[in-house]
Amino acid sequence: MAGTKRRSVRQAATRKRSVYVDPDTDEDDFEAAADDADDSADDSAGADEAAHPPPPKRRKLAPRTRHVTRSKSVGKSGKAGAKAGLKGVGRRRKWNTDTPLETPSKGFTGPTDGHVPAWTSLPLEILRDIFLYAAQPMHEQTRASASNVGWLMTKAARTCRAFAQPALEAYYLSPSLLTTEWPHRLLETLQRPKATRYMDYNVKTKALSIDVRRLAYTAHNKPRFDLCTLVAELPQLQHLEILHPVDEPPFRAVFKVQPWHYPPALFRTLQHHGQRLRSFRWNRSMIAADNADLYALLTQTHLSQPFEYLSRLTVCGFNYADSAEPPPPEDGTPILAPGLATSITLLPHLQDLTFTSCDILTDALLSALPLTLTRLEITSCLELTSPMLETYLSTSAPRLKTLVLNHNISLNLSFLPPLARLTPNLETLTLDLRSFSERLNSNDAEPLYTDLLTAAETPTWPATLRTLELTHIQRCSAAAARNLFRSLVDAAQSLPDLRRLVLHSHINIPWRDRAGFREQWIERLRRVYLRASASPSAQLNSSRLWRMHLQGQQQQQQSAARRGAMKPPAEVHDSADEEDSDDGAECGEGGAGFEGGCVEVSHIRVSPAKEHAGDTDVYSDSSPEKPRPRRSRRVAEASLASQASSPEAGDDPSDAADEEEGEDRHGDGDGDGSVGSTADDDGDWRHRPEAYVQGLCDVVDVRIDNQRPRENQFTAGDFLDSEVSGDEDWTEGGEGGEGGGGYAW
Repeated sequence: MAGTKRRSVRQAATRKRSVYVDPDTDEDDFEAAADDADDSADDSAGADEAAHPPPPKRRKLAPRTRHVTRSKSVGKSGKAGAKAGLKGVGRRRKWNTDTPLETPSKGFTGPTDGHVPAWTSLPLEILRDIFLYAAQPMHEQTRASASNVGWLMTKAARTCRAFAQPALEAYYLSPSLLTTEWPHRLLETLQRPKATRYMDYNVKTKALSIDVRRLAYTAHNKPRFDLCTLVAELPQLQHLEILHPVDEPPFRAVFKVQPWHYPPALFRTLQHHGQRLRSFRWNRSMIAADNADLYALLTQTHLSQPFEYLSRLTVCGFNYADSAEPPPPEDGTPILAPGLATSITLLPHLQDLTFTSCDILTDALLSALPLTLTRLEITSCLELTSPMLETYLSTSAPRLKTLVLNHNISLNLSFLPPLARLTPNLETLTLDLRSFSERLNSNDAEPLYTDLLTAAETPTWPATLRTLELTHIQRCSAAAARNLFRSLVDAAQSLPDLRRLVLHSHINIPWRDRAGFREQWIERLRRVYLRASASPSAQLNSSRLWRMHLQGQQQQQQSAARRGAMKPPAEVHDSADEEDSDDGAECGEGGAGFEGGCVEVSHIRVSPAKEHAGDTDVYSDSSPEKPRPRRSRRVAEASLASQASSPEAGDDPSDAADEEEGEDRHGDGDGDGSVGSTADDDGDWRHRPEAYVQGLCDVVDVRIDNQRPRENQFTAGDFLDSEVSGDEDWTEGGEGGEGGGGYAW
């Protein structure tokens, strides 16, 4: 039709592109700008365009006539501009040591020599450790773990040939299997012929941590994954853990997981290939057996060769009904089916033991644990109490160095007073007192103890302690919290190895008393334990900057020496008061109230010379090094006269009243026995130095508030109004829009 415009093929293909999407390359950006300009131009030859195709030469683009939201602005138009914009991309940057340069780092933009460290010459082990540290975490089921794995495999390993092997070794040391498809891909890679592989991946894997959902469910167009086949391909396997979501906070079945059990061929495969495990995890829900078979399976497995050198064991979900010690037979025959504690003692090299969500924890089980333990972790065990723990520490923990107690709803801090006597070798003590609800629809996460620590209990700390973390301290009175904090201040001299101190407490007292309590103990603990290390010098960011700094210091010293040689010492006081010569002349006439002329001031503060003339940022208002402004001779004489005629500051009653008022204003309280008012030895804590300052802790994190620890902590962002979604009605300017037409688009 003659009156109908026909859109060109290029316009029809590019018109579907959204203007709100950033182009992939600079060339796409320029072509998108050309398309927008072509769309806005009026094609007056609509009917003739079908008969006469457009000329092959691209016409000149018109300026952009409508606003397009793009991330980059285009300075030139057409392909020539695109070529100009892409010019130099991919070329190696040339460093010029003659002029100040900016390093590629985002944190420093000063002058450098342009020397890039020889990262590729580092040993393979060091590069692997660097990549391991940079890629953490890789095993948590989060978006960050997937991105870290992608960065390690697709970016770090492909940077250069020297980075390929350490980056791949960092991944295959403990491969992360985040989806049901990844175990199949890993197995296919391990089963490929060695001639077609970059390296021998089989011997690089030493730890395998896999979620049970990767084994219980099948991938698309794949059979159920066989764990035994994968274990058979890993001759250097030392750590094997099959994780379950119920063993992690909140320690309950949030969603149902399809059952999966340990295959009987798994332990036979380990023994057939001669693998020796260093760590293993037992989960009661993954053992499909009754009581007798359970005892027999644990005993037979712990006595096998793969568990001969096991040093770390994790036990999850064992209850008293199915794993307790069987009663001794009446006829006196030996017990053929030992319980959980007896099965654990069959491991001769066990040093690290973890109990998670185990109701089997009793006095008998704790007393039967092996004496070789150096680390004990008890997490979310309902039956654990302070008397049980104190009994175990006094009898069966002579070598214990690490004690981790997290989320135990019946455990308070009553075992801390005899801790120094019971655990003389303890180095790490970690307690997280937050509890979780066992039910999803109701909250039963309240602690089962009345008082976390009474006012009469004062904790004691082992001299070998290096790390102390007490978080979510709740149900603690002000007096008990004061005893806890004061015990750490008093024990500073006996804790020379302490390097990390973390205390998070929730005290439900009035906010004024809590503010004074917080100010006192946070400041005192930081004063006693925090390392007073100066910040690194900003001049050490590069070798060239350091040389420039040394040259500047030498020039300042030379100029100061020249000024000292040219000016006699007697002229120092006169030059300091050159600007006040008129005042001196007036004083010389005897008009300042002093007979005999001017009185010389013996000491005059001379302001230090600044590094740069006119630099006003060298001294700040809050800096203690800021020089005082120079006063005239007449003002100095008047101040000296007023000081000589007035009594001493200590004899002025008004000064004493002001001092007392200031102490009351900044004190801890009004002395009525509340939290703000401290004991006799804490009344003047601001002005009294501490008995001993340890000053070796790198981390001193002390928090005091009245928050109630909950499973889900809400912040201010949770109470803000949510943004209206894009498909809601647009009601700005009245109902139905500005023109009352209904929707915005």
